[in-house]
Amino acid sequence: MVEILSQIRKALEDKGVVNVFPAYDAVPVRDKGEFFVVVGAGEYEALAPIRSETKIYMPVKCDVKFTVYAPKNTSQEQLYGYYRYNLESTIDSLSGMCTRLKSINISADSKLNRLTLTAVMKVSCMKTIEPEVTE
Repeated sequence: MVEILSQIRKALEDKGVVNVFPAYDAVPVRDKGEFFVVVGAGEYEALAPIRSETKIYMPVKCDVKFTVYAPKNTSQEQLYGYYRYNLESTIDSLSGMCTRLKSINISADSKLNRLTLTAVMKVSCMKTIEPEVTE
C-alpha cells in the first residue's frame, strides 16, 4: 500500500501538482497553500499469489482517497476542473495500475473554511516479489 501511495504522490509531483500531502502529516493547514491535495488509503485487499519458477505475483486492490482543498470562493466547476486536469489525468496515465472512479463528492468544510472535492479511486495492480533462495 505504501508503494502505491508513494508512486501516486510522485506522479502528481512530477506533473507539477504542488502541495500534495499524505493523509497523516503534521503540516498545519495554513502552511499547505491555497489549493492542496491529501492522498490517503482506504480498503486494501491482497489476493491469492500467483507463483512462477522465479517470482511471486501478488494481485492487489485498494481504495485511494484524494481530497482537494480549495479556497471557499472557488466555484464547483473550477474545483472539478482542477481535479480532472491534475489528478484524474495523472492517475489514468500511471503504468502498471488499473484505476476506476468509485465515488466523487464536492462539499464545504466549515471548520477549515474551504471547498473540498473528495474522490475515491479503486486501484488494482500486481506486486512482484522475488522469493528468497534457500540453500
